[in-house]
Amino acid sequence: MELKVGIIGCGNIFNLAHKSALKRIEGVKVVACMDIDGERARKGAEELGARAFTNLDEFLDLDLDAVLVLTPTYTHSELAIRALKAGKHVIVEKPIALTVEEGEKMIRTAEREGLHLLVGHVRRFDKRWLQMKEIIEKRNILPMHIRKTEVQNLPFPRDYWYWDEKRSGGVAVDLGVHVTDFLRWFFEGEPVSVYAVGKSIKEEARANGTWDHFIMMIAFEGGKTGIAEVSWAYPYPARYGVFYHHVDIIGRNGRIRYTPLDTPVVGVAKANFEMPRFSPLLSTFPEAFEMELRHFFNVIKGKDEPRVTAQDALIALKIAERAKESAMKGEVVEV
Repeated sequence: MELKVGIIGCGNIFNLAHKSALKRIEGVKVVACMDIDGERARKGAEELGARAFTNLDEFLDLDLDAVLVLTPTYTHSELAIRALKAGKHVIVEKPIALTVEEGEKMIRTAEREGLHLLVGHVRRFDKRWLQMKEIIEKRNILPMHIRKTEVQNLPFPRDYWYWDEKRSGGVAVDLGVHVTDFLRWFFEGEPVSVYAVGKSIKEEARANGTWDHFIMMIAFEGGKTGIAEVSWAYPYPARYGVFYHHVDIIGRNGRIRYTPLDTPVVGVAKANFEMPRFSPLLSTFPEAFEMELRHFFNVIKGKDEPRVTAQDALIALKIAERAKESAMKGEVVEV
């Protein structure tokens, strides 16, 4: 059975990750690429041997099994709901939506239509974290405290949608859901409360009245605690690698620590000195996107149960949403 797939959104994440992954997956045919920017739609379609569209109604009239929604966060809910109502399974990039309320509407629509709604929490498909999870289980580490840091220098200008809270949710949501989901996945338990602090460091953040550095202290059931630190303000020039991770896990029976800064720096001296980025997405190995999409397509074909559900994605967003509330109030908030 070959799945007929359509893409909505041919911008950043499509070009950095999904496009090359889709080229390598058998049993899937991308038949249409849709974007409000006609040139982006045309280029995407050309590369995947598909038809280009700028009109959503025409795109959704096509005979498609599944639609990938790879657009800015504030559009996720409307586009996913329209695709589900048109009878298509939906794979949507994280965060599931801009707000928990919108995410709940998406989930209700998918349930009503009897279709899959799958959310791209790609960290769950990254071999580093899968291997770490395996070691925790095999060695019976029993994590009690986890600190997870994901920081970058956001390279976009101040008028770009990422900097607008009303379109991206800010760093607490956009990057935060990766870490809140990671903590819940590793603890295998539910959050109880959160205390958070936000900072506005870069000029772009201050101009938009948003935080670009955000710290969450999350209490989980069973006396477990997680610290999630996310930032768009890290002072790395973009070419030095956009992302930096740090994980520290303290368990009853051991400790696991991981940071890319533990490994020697590889430098290239030419006219100037560079540290090459061997992956355009140092946040996630590119093959994780391929593994994620293969898995999601198998779920749609009925060959697999979802490793990460829309409900998981909703809870990750809920923690981030409550954390923003905590940072504004300056007090602990229940999740």
